[in-house]
Amino acid sequence: MLTIFTPTFNRAKYLDKCYQSLLKQAYNNFEWLIIDDGSIDNTKEIVDGFIAENRITIRYIYQENAGKQAAWNRAVLNAQGEYFIGVDSDDVLIVNSLSLFFEKYIPLIENKDDVIGIRALSKKESSQNADSTYAIDNECMIDSWFAEFGSRIFGERIDILKTDYLKYYLYPVKDDIKFIPEIWFYSVLSKKYKFLYVNKYLGLFFDEHGDNRLSRSSLEKNAKGHFISRSAMLKNIPVRYFLSNPVGLVKTVIRWLQCYYFVMKNK
Repeated sequence: MLTIFTPTFNRAKYLDKCYQSLLKQAYNNFEWLIIDDGSIDNTKEIVDGFIAENRITIRYIYQENAGKQAAWNRAVLNAQGEYFIGVDSDDVLIVNSLSLFFEKYIPLIENKDDVIGIRALSKKESSQNADSTYAIDNECMIDSWFAEFGSRIFGERIDILKTDYLKYYLYPVKDDIKFIPEIWFYSVLSKKYKFLYVNKYLGLFFDEHGDNRLSRSSLEKNAKGHFISRSAMLKNIPVRYFLSNPVGLVKTVIRWLQCYYFVMKNK
């Protein structure tokens, strides 16, 4: 089984779009695991309606507001699928994309202990193009996320991950840390694992609205989480990849210094 995880916080109006994309999958051996991070809108009523239709397997878990990364941790620990995909509440899966990936590409990584999963293309709704074109000339290839970072061809992709592996890479969230940029996750796990990069579309994300999008969150408000993430990058990304991406190095150092200042200021 596959677990499709969706974190949500006061985004009831977007959930139907995501739900409809799951209904359009020919591959249906999955559960949709929704972690509601303390919503005060009508999220539960919307999800109850989906469950009542009984068209796909849906599990709904409510938690007090603790942040997206805490929701991710909870999903990983509760997932029943062998594989795990994160799909935000306002994103969708491409029609019938799951069949392609589970028939053609998942078999390529099942017995590879050093590969944690697949990094597939994610289409940006505003341009209808891939957000990341790393290694776009290859249909698929096994590579390190560090190489992707060093290439400077950086953008949003969507991953299919081995669930058991994820349990060793839970986000270091605390009561006062509700947001840790996902780059923490990649910089830590890439010391040990690689990805199968597949240049086929799996997901589509809507980039023209900013309702509760954590990527645009306040740096000062989330300074501790950003500091954790940037510290992990400086510790884990090999020097040669930073040298290949000097702009990335400069940005990482500047962001680290900014966050250090905010953390010290707010002590």
